[in-house]
Formats: sequence, C-alpha cells, structure tokens
Amino acid sequence: MEYSIVGYLAFACLIVLITIGVPIAWAITLVAFVGTSYIFGIEQATTQFYTTAFNTGSEFLFASIPLFILMGQVVSKARIGEDLYQAMYRWFGRLPGGLAVTSVASCAAFGAVTGVSSAAVGTMARMVMPEMKRYGYDLRLATGSLASAATIAIMIPPSLLMVLYGLWTETSIGKLFIAGIVPGLLTTAIFSLYIMIRCKLNPALGPVGPRFSWRERWASLGQLMPIGVIFFVVIGGMYSGFFTPGEAAAIGAGATVLVAMALRRLTLAAFIEAAADTAALSVMIFAVLVSASVLSRFFVGTQVTTSIIEAIGDSGLNRYVILLLLIVMYLILGCVLDAFGMILLTLPFVFPIVVQLGFDAVWFGVLLTFLTEIALITPPVGFNVYILSKIVPDVPMHQIFRGAFPFVGLALLVILLITIFPQLVLWLPNRMI
Repeated sequence: MEYSIVGYLAFACLIVLITIGVPIAWAITLVAFVGTSYIFGIEQATTQFYTTAFNTGSEFLFASIPLFILMGQVVSKARIGEDLYQAMYRWFGRLPGGLAVTSVASCAAFGAVTGVSSAAVGTMARMVMPEMKRYGYDLRLATGSLASAATIAIMIPPSLLMVLYGLWTETSIGKLFIAGIVPGLLTTAIFSLYIMIRCKLNPALGPVGPRFSWRERWASLGQLMPIGVIFFVVIGGMYSGFFTPGEAAAIGAGATVLVAMALRRLTLAAFIEAAADTAALSVMIFAVLVSASVLSRFFVGTQVTTSIIEAIGDSGLNRYVILLLLIVMYLILGCVLDAFGMILLTLPFVFPIVVQLGFDAVWFGVLLTFLTEIALITPPVGFNVYILSKIVPDVPMHQIFRGAFPFVGLALLVILLITIFPQLVLWLPNRMI
C-alpha cells in the first residue's frame, strides 16, 4: 500500500475515533503509534515517542504553560475576580444592559491574569447570574453574553492557546501576546455596544442597575490594583524587553501568589488545590502536544502534508479564498473538537499553507486563537456553554446557544476587520523593543 494512502486512512481513523468520543490525546496517540509502526517499524515508533516526549519536556518555553495555568488558578482561589467585577459594576452597571456589559468588561480584564477562558466563565457566572436574575434580565441574553464574553479572556495576554501556537510554529510568544491586545479590546467594545443597543431598544431585555456616586466609582479603582500589578509585571516586562515569555510566566506566577498572600486570601489548602488542578490540565496538554508532534512527523513521512500543500498551490485560488475555506473548516471542526485539539491537530497541515500564501505568522496566530474560541460557544461541544449550564441549571443549553449565536456573528465581524486591516493585529507587536 502506498504511504500516502496509509496517511489518509490514518487521518480518517483519527476523525472516527474523536467523533465516537475517544479522548483526543488517546486518539492521536493510537493513530500516531500504529501508523508510524506500520511505515517505519515498532522500534522507530517507540523511539519517536521517547525522543519527542524528552525534547518537548526539556523545552524551556514549555515550562510557561503550567505557570500561566497556575496564575489563573490562584486568581480564582483568591477571589480576585470578585473585586474586578465589583469595580466594573460601579462604572458600567448604570448603562443599558449594564450587568451584561459589566460581564463583558470583567471577562476581558480577567484575561489579563488567566490564560484559560473556562476560568473566566466559571468565575464570573457565579457572581453575575444571580444579579441578572434579580434585575429581571432576559436569560437568553444574559447567558449568551456571558458565555461569549469569556472567550475574550483568551485574547488578552497571557493566552495559553497562543503559547501552544508559538511553541509549535516557533513564532515569538511575546509578539503573539502583544498582538492579541487590540483585537481583544475591539471585541470587547463591539460586544458591549451590541448589548447596549439591544437593551436601549428593548429595556426589558436588560434594565439599568443602581446608580453609584463618582466617589464610589473612583474608590472602586483600588480593587483593580491586584490585576493591574500582575498585568503590568508580565506584559510590561515582556514589552520593554526585561524578560522573555518563559521568564514572564515564572515572574507572573510568583507575583500572583504574592498578591494573593498580601490580600490574605490564599490558604495552604487553596494553593494545594490550585497546584493539583494546574498539574492535571498541564499533563493533558503535554500528552496532546507529544502525540500530535509524532502524528505530524508521520504525516510528513507519508507525504500527506506535502500533497495537500501542492494541491492547494496548483489550484490557482486567490489566497483570501483559501483563507476563507480554512476559516469555514475551523468553524466546522469547532463543532466536534476542543480548542487544544483543533490547534494541535490542524497546524501540521495548515501552517505550511499559510506561510506559503504569504500571511504573517503572528497575525495568523491571533486569527487561529479567535477561531478556536468561537468553537467554545458553538454546538454541540461549546465548552463554555457546558460550564455555564452546570452553574445555571435552570437555563437549558439550547437557550444559551441561541443567546450566544449573535455574538458568533459579531466575532466573525472582528475576523473580517483584522483580515481587511491586519495592522490592527500587527501594529503593536511591531513596535516591541
């Protein structure tokens, strides 16, 4: 049997395994090991897994993954998100749909100290949803806006998905972090404006909240100091060139722990729980990363990657048409895969195509991160929707999906804007020292 046929059969088997519910790490490992064993022998397959695991585990930048995860876990245990929400509420609560606008702004700011959007939706939902119910918010708008707003958190640095993309493609993680700031703020503004317009036209969807004095508003800014300090240390240090992204992760994690201890909100038991959760998520990511690396080499060996690139190059299609097809592919994959699986499974094929078409690697990293986040609010997987439905069990999942649907359209609008105006992404990182 020709090697290319083996490669395509292996890819088909992988899709079947993932579709029937096999965890993606196990599915990729099984296909990569069996496929590599068939082509190169079982000894070579074993060696590939060993060397890949060793090289990945000894990669200095890989250490940043558990450290960025730990930042988010400690922030969650120390209830810093509560301070953030209370401060935002005093500034935005009086707007039409003020509570929903507050949740959007809070999720964006929460992203400055956590690289995982699931942490944002889990933290904010417990504070925002009781208030929205008390003020009689439309539950479809309330849950849809919250699930969608949490996706912004992954765009604001530090971003775990950007770390994975940077490690895989050898793209500057520092530039990826900085590149996500403007699109993240732009998405926050568009989401908030949409909520305000809808609630202005129909106040029953989201009535205004209580009025706070200017003295109370200015005083609330002190509650933003913990997140401001952490963000300034991590991003300010990288932007100014004081330390690398790998060093920023360590310094950021240390700063987060010190801030939590200074607030007297981090007990030993809470820290141990945060460390355990960090270890569990890090091991899952490591398993997917190693197995996906071996799978990528297998596809290269079977000429599958090369044949796909050549077929696209010979098609004569405009590069933006090909980009549109890739976007559609990711939207479809988002219906059955999680964010980590989407990135690591597709990059071996997609990244060479993107480079050949002349797109900037940093720009595409931001675009890919945005696309994978949209997958978190699209059925049937919709991980953010799943988390929110567990916190608010009285709202059916299909209602949350319906509430999130307009925000998917708004997210696609942002993708269109950064495609037409790539400098929205590239201007800030290009000014880095």
